[in-house]
Amino acid sequence: MTIKEIEDLSGMTRANIRFYESQGLLTPARDTNGYRNYTEKDLETLKRIRLLRTLHLSLDDIRAAGNGEKDLGDVLLKHLSYLKEEQNRLSQCLNVCEQMCRDHAAYDTFDAQYYLDMMDMPQGSAPPELEKDTVPKVTAPWRRFFAREIDLTLYSLLWSAFLTLVIGVNIGDSFSLDTSVTFLILSTVGSLFITNLIVLLVEPLFLTFTGTTPGKFCFGLKVAALGGKRLPYREALHRTWDVLWKGYGFHIPVYWLVCMYRSYKACTNEEILYWEEDSVLSLNKGRLPLGICAAIALLPFSLILEDTLNQYAAIPDNTGDLTVVEFCENFNDTQEFFGIERQLNLPPSITSGLAGIPDSALYLDAHARWTKKPGTPYINQDGDYAPLPEFQFTEKDGIITGIRFSYSVENENVRISSYGEIMALAAVSYICAQDSYSIQPDTPEEIFSRIREHGDYFEDFSFADAGISVECDFNYEGYDLVFDSYGSAVLEPIYGEDARFSAEFSMSAR
Repeated sequence: MTIKEIEDLSGMTRANIRFYESQGLLTPARDTNGYRNYTEKDLETLKRIRLLRTLHLSLDDIRAAGNGEKDLGDVLLKHLSYLKEEQNRLSQCLNVCEQMCRDHAAYDTFDAQYYLDMMDMPQGSAPPELEKDTVPKVTAPWRRFFAREIDLTLYSLLWSAFLTLVIGVNIGDSFSLDTSVTFLILSTVGSLFITNLIVLLVEPLFLTFTGTTPGKFCFGLKVAALGGKRLPYREALHRTWDVLWKGYGFHIPVYWLVCMYRSYKACTNEEILYWEEDSVLSLNKGRLPLGICAAIALLPFSLILEDTLNQYAAIPDNTGDLTVVEFCENFNDTQEFFGIERQLNLPPSITSGLAGIPDSALYLDAHARWTKKPGTPYINQDGDYAPLPEFQFTEKDGIITGIRFSYSVENENVRISSYGEIMALAAVSYICAQDSYSIQPDTPEEIFSRIREHGDYFEDFSFADAGISVECDFNYEGYDLVFDSYGSAVLEPIYGEDARFSAEFSMSAR
């Protein structure tokens, strides 16, 4: 038989027949051309299904009886007991409805408790209708977790953009080993405060105007008020506050893990979460592939974007044609950006603190002379190490066209620390300020690292970028290149030998 014929004979629609096939209750044979060929046995099966469904048997019971897992007689006896209970319940409903009609009950005035007492119901029980009358509960804890992680990552990128492009902070600068515990604690507290503040500022706006957030959108999640409309701003703010408090523990270390675990267990148990009392979460399951792709792509994207923002932050404030004053300002700002807080002619082992006294960086004044900041501590190593070289400038109409410094010493008991950082800072301050400079292919950090590495090992090098040529020549004899004792390369004169050293560093427009 064809599908049309079996429709007519069974009294079922094509949609019914296809559904029962999908449930495994019916398995028709197929012709060589692939079309279904229904048999008399299939017709009899459909009639049995129709009868049993008319008797209100569940599909599970019909399937179990059909494949022999249960005896049909046992199934019918159990169902008969259910029907008698249902008959009794319906009889009570009939009696109460008749009584309400006789009493001319009006919705605004009838005594509900009086009629409830007429129903012979066990204490604390509820009709099946009440079990269905609930707001649909979306669990999906992992979707919700990764959706929020996407949002937190995007909020973090907003903060990184503000720090780098507005304030000019080096977000890639890690804490040094000698950073004080107090500073680390204050930095952590400040970071937690900013994270929570950004979430409180941004997320309620997303929920109020769009009903979702970027992360929720990717995973098909949407938040609405109980009436189905978008959340008012105050309710969205209250919801976000509760999420941070009860769900994330305000991101406080360790405590947030406890809050996350509690929320996960409550979510998997289909409990109403604390922040869901006045809102409804809906789920579009079809968005899962988009969410997975977004979560996978966001990590490398955020790392690349943060690094790009950091490189733009490293570009000096003064750009274009530079005067000596502007170059000095660039140099000082770049020194702070790269976190150099010591005298550049002393190795790290000295400047990390002598007898508990920390060192501080020297800065260039408006005339390119090295100067100290008032009220800051400095280590005095006069005579032990070569002095900081003085910058010399070539100018045209007050505009710098070249920068150089040189230093030489002969037969003096002077250690020579690395020139890498001073050359790298000067290069970034001048090259990255040119109008023709681009962060690709050579970022400020790459320029800094490349030149510092050559300078740290007292190696000759030449380099060009943005129309500026950089050259450095080292010549020395009678010196040992020592690494381990100082935290960086240092040239020490060899006892009994003639010691000679010279360095020439220059930058000029091509």
